[in-house]
Amino acid sequence: MNILVFGAGVIGTVYASKLRQAGNSVTVLARGPRLDDIRRHGLILENVVDRRRSECRVEVTEGLSPRDRYDLILVAVRRDQLDASMASLAANSTAPTILFMLNNPLGTSRLVEAIGKDRTVLGFPGVGGTKEGYVVRYAMISQQPTTIGEVDGRRTSRLQDLVNVFRAAQLATRVERHMDAWLKAHAFFVTAVCGAIYQVGGDCRRLSLDNATLELLVAAVSEGFAAVRATGLPVTPFSLKVMFTWLPRSFAVRYWRRFFSTSTAEYVFGAHARAAAGEMLEVARDCRTLLQTAGVDAVSWQRLMKSIESYAPSSPGGTRGVPPG
Repeated sequence: MNILVFGAGVIGTVYASKLRQAGNSVTVLARGPRLDDIRRHGLILENVVDRRRSECRVEVTEGLSPRDRYDLILVAVRRDQLDASMASLAANSTAPTILFMLNNPLGTSRLVEAIGKDRTVLGFPGVGGTKEGYVVRYAMISQQPTTIGEVDGRRTSRLQDLVNVFRAAQLATRVERHMDAWLKAHAFFVTAVCGAIYQVGGDCRRLSLDNATLELLVAAVSEGFAAVRATGLPVTPFSLKVMFTWLPRSFAVRYWRRFFSTSTAEYVFGAHARAAAGEMLEVARDCRTLLQTAGVDAVSWQRLMKSIESYAPSSPGGTRGVPPG
């Protein structure tokens, strides 16, 4: 498959590298210093679990023209970079499938309007990590495989083709029928997590020791899921639904206390939370719009929203609207 990976951050780098190593033709769209790094060093990954390092070479480009031909465009930019990316994506009419793999709780209708329903696929990555120089250090998220779905929930041959391509690249992948609902629920989950991390100064291990903030986190996610249900959508994935809506909150607090004490939490949540505070602010604002639409008074979530607002302007990731890469 001839693939353009639109964005060369952690997610774009991991997916581009694994797809290329599986035999696909891969081009990465990058800009600025990241473009120079890829040209000079290629894509270099280090798995933080087993410390294995891999290197591969890919084609690299600074832009997408209306006439560029790809079988798949995989959009791996932050939510706060999406607006700056849409013009060139919409202008290219040759790619039959554009897979948006990012936080985007409100943007489905806008994507369809700009790209077309037949070309738009929704998704979310199953990996987290951090970029250190030109090396991307990453961890696969076993609880959250790469998740993809059609806008209208159909199980299509196109989705199966994508599943086959990703799995051949050793990327665990599942199809989600209610992808729009999945993205909304995940947005409340990830903003609550990041808000809790910001509330304790950006330190996951410190969060693991702060029972009050962990309880606030669990309550905030539960409120967000209630808002999703109030809009008439199901809460998905099932595992998070069970944890935050069915089981006693004390169970969820214990689970996250253990998780945030691990090194994996640093790569899955901590590093990203600190580097992408601007994105989290955008996503949280989208969530606030959803709360207003649902008419849900999310007291705990709103407290964590204040932590996001306080942390974002002063953080390295506070700048918004920058181009991908």
